[in-house]
Amino acid sequence: MTIGQWFSFRGRIGRKVFWLGYIVPLLIASIVAGVLDAALGLAAYRGEDVTPGDAAQFSPISSLVSLLSIWPSLAGTIKRLHDRDRSGWWIGGFYLLSAIFGAVAVMMALTNPSSAAAIGMPIMVGGIVMLAYGIWLLVETGFLRGTVGPNRFGPDPLGGMGQQQWQQPGQWQQQGPPQQWQQPGQWQQPQQPQWQPPPQPGWQGGPPQGYPPPQNPGAPPPGYGQPPPGYGQPPPQPGQWGGPGPGGGSVPPVRRD
Repeated sequence: MTIGQWFSFRGRIGRKVFWLGYIVPLLIASIVAGVLDAALGLAAYRGEDVTPGDAAQFSPISSLVSLLSIWPSLAGTIKRLHDRDRSGWWIGGFYLLSAIFGAVAVMMALTNPSSAAAIGMPIMVGGIVMLAYGIWLLVETGFLRGTVGPNRFGPDPLGGMGQQQWQQPGQWQQQGPPQQWQQPGQWQQPQQPQWQPPPQPGWQGGPPQGYPPPQNPGAPPPGYGQPPPGYGQPPPQPGQWGGPGPGGGSVPPVRRD
């Protein structure tokens, strides 16, 4: 966690970061400041024989540390409320009630300065209400787990639902939505496959070889039952060449004397 994140009121933190990153350091700083005031003789005297001058004395180091601790203590508490998915104004209600009961006590003291019961009643009621409110804030911010997964204040600091570790909401939004994600308005219905008519029965692309069949399947082939050429003709006489016609040879006979 950086210094900017430590002072920031945005985002969420877990219980471990709240205790080890805010409560323990601020408590140690307060103790060290009190020790320094006592060692330097600057601590306010609280004995029974306190004089008006001692009562007016204050611890400067402790006061300065307390003043500087207001901002980080508010930042840590508000981010823990964010982790619980609650607004940071819940911590503002604590200080608002304190101011209201304090104002009522002052008004009662001014109107009835001699009545101790009139002054003590708002102080007692306010103390009880503020104690119950403080206990609720302590349990809510220091002991209860935050919402699982991202909420309106940022991702889960414990990495719930696959989210990364804590970061400011601005950085979380800059990364954009996860891949293969689109807004519901941009969703489109997948295209349906177009219907095609089934193939017609029979051949396609021309008739097969040997088609169509002959007109008379039982008829004999052409020339069936016909005599061959030269059938019934007398053979040629010896020594005569009848030419290349039917019954003659291919060459004339040779004369021999």
